[in-house]
Amino acid sequence: MSSPTLPRSLIRMLGRRRARTLVGWSLLTVTTAAIALVIALLFDVIVARLPEMADLPVSLSWLRAHFPIIVFWLLFLISARIVWKEYEQEPQVAARASLRRHLGRQRKRSALHSQTELTTAEQRTQQLGAVLQMNRSLRERLARTLADQQGGIKLRDSLLNMAQEALLMTDAAGVVLGASPAAATLLRCPRESLIGRRFADSVPLYQDDREQFRDYPLANFLTRVLESTSSIPQIQQARLLNHENEPVPVIVTSSSVVDVKNAPLGAIVRINRSDSESAPASAPHPGLSLADAEMENWTTTLLSREPFERRIDELLAEAKSAGTQHVALFLRIDDLDHINDEKGYWAGEQALWHAAKNLAMSIVESGTGYRYSNARFAALLIGHDEARAAEVAERVRLHAENNDLIWNGQQIRCTFSIALVPITRETNERAELLAAAETLLSEAKNRGGNQVLQRIPDEAAKNRHRDDQVWLDWLLPRMKDGRAHLISQEMRPLTEPDGLPLMEFFIRVEDDDGVWLEPGHYLPAVERLRQSHRVDLWTLQSLITAAANNPRILESHVAVSLNLAPSSLLEPEFGTSVFELLAAADVPAEKLCLEIGEAFAINQTSVVQRFMELLRPTGVRFALDRCHTTMGVTQLRHLPFDYMKIHPSVTANISHDALDRTHLEWICKAAHLLNRRTAAINIESTDAVDWLKSAGVDYVQGSAINKMGSVMI
Repeated sequence: MSSPTLPRSLIRMLGRRRARTLVGWSLLTVTTAAIALVIALLFDVIVARLPEMADLPVSLSWLRAHFPIIVFWLLFLISARIVWKEYEQEPQVAARASLRRHLGRQRKRSALHSQTELTTAEQRTQQLGAVLQMNRSLRERLARTLADQQGGIKLRDSLLNMAQEALLMTDAAGVVLGASPAAATLLRCPRESLIGRRFADSVPLYQDDREQFRDYPLANFLTRVLESTSSIPQIQQARLLNHENEPVPVIVTSSSVVDVKNAPLGAIVRINRSDSESAPASAPHPGLSLADAEMENWTTTLLSREPFERRIDELLAEAKSAGTQHVALFLRIDDLDHINDEKGYWAGEQALWHAAKNLAMSIVESGTGYRYSNARFAALLIGHDEARAAEVAERVRLHAENNDLIWNGQQIRCTFSIALVPITRETNERAELLAAAETLLSEAKNRGGNQVLQRIPDEAAKNRHRDDQVWLDWLLPRMKDGRAHLISQEMRPLTEPDGLPLMEFFIRVEDDDGVWLEPGHYLPAVERLRQSHRVDLWTLQSLITAAANNPRILESHVAVSLNLAPSSLLEPEFGTSVFELLAAADVPAEKLCLEIGEAFAINQTSVVQRFMELLRPTGVRFALDRCHTTMGVTQLRHLPFDYMKIHPSVTANISHDALDRTHLEWICKAAHLLNRRTAAINIESTDAVDWLKSAGVDYVQGSAINKMGSVMI
């Protein structure tokens, strides 16, 4: 029996096997019913022709009545057998046969695959054994090579240690591999700080025949030597700027080291002094000194604020007239206050020196560096667009990040936050430039520091200006309606217990809630708006008026003082206004003392000197506030201060730090030789008073002595 053709739609709906079964059983039912019907009709015809018999047997009568049904089921069973064999048995037998054939092929393939894997595993085992043997041989060879290399390094270091001349060895990339002790002495730095750094960064060389030699570095000096295939020495006369920024005339002899194929392996550089200095190059150099040269060396390659501001004004004018673009970089030392607090004053000074050196070395071929405030540096990149300037700024940041300060065996990070501000035709004035820089530096500080920012969100700048104006509008009415006050604190004498004390006045302003706010809340905003001189003039006028109304204030004290904001001293008319107040005052000017911060006096020496010369005829006194003699003795001689108020970082650890005690004693001795008096401020413990007295401090101020004076205005 052949299988009928199955409809495709039925196959898609039920599947081939179910479709075959459904069709088979349907055909079985239809066929069986048809055949049974035919036989039943024939049976009826035959029975109808039989003679009528009244009494038929029961069995024959039952057969006559059920014959069609019997025939139907007999035919159904026969057909069912045929259908089951055709549609069920034979497909199952064929499927089992196919499965047996498939399993047989699978077993054959598995056996073949297992045999192949076994063969492959054996081959790989053999190959692995050969590789391991080769690896052992290579390791032995590498160990011998490393031993030879270590021996060569030790031999090189031994030869360099024995050398009496300043020698440096570099690799093919110009990185210093070794240096002799004489080289470290000549460069004024530890040998460890030379090794691993580029020769150009470690040994800054300049043309010797130039008056302003710092503007003419010997760019790519070692690169030319390394690119030469000849080992003939090259001789160059130059000016060396050592790591303490001291210029030294030298003769540099360099030669490349090449292999058998004339490929460069490195270079040997010998540096000899060409001056007639009598002191030998290997003479020891003190690591810590309070001499002027030692205190000022680190700033010699960075110009001060005055030339920086002059140059900024020139570039602004040039940008407006010619349309040229320049870029100013403003840099802030991250965590300088933390370094001062945690490591001490000398660590903070060394951090400033180190940061200045890093800046000077990283921009030597790109621009000019400046130090325009105590912890702020700047660089002017002439003719640079923002993309090039961003590359320079990133190089400066990475240089500082990769060159930590080593202080007393500790590694101190001296990273920079850098603001990149373009100088274009749209830049209106210097104040706008500085304000943009301060906004960027503040944002960089909020983001954790050690990054370069060059775009200020417009909303941030608007918010800052709006907030500053809010503070100014808050402050000015209070100075007029009696809600601004002066409070006092005495400085008691130590060396002369029976002498009269000094008294310092501080401004406090009432808030709407009656809280007296310190200047730290509003003064930064007022300074950014260049209005601090109004606050200082009001404070001075209030002090003069109070002293005139209460003469006992001046009679019971040597002098009364107040601190001036640095930004006030930068205002051209501020000095004249102060002179007019003092000249018209009803109190003797010699009883008044004006305090100026040491950090400002260092960076704006000429401004401070002009201010003091203008007011000196009135007899007013001056105090150098927060002093730790960073400026050096030379500036102390030329700035005639009457009092020196010592920075708290100098006195914080004198009870257990011998170096700080020595430093304090030196300040006091230098002040007394200059006929000046000293005062220690922010003293919060009575235990330090005896140490201050033994060091020679004249006055002491702080909560341990006097939390608040008796005078309040």
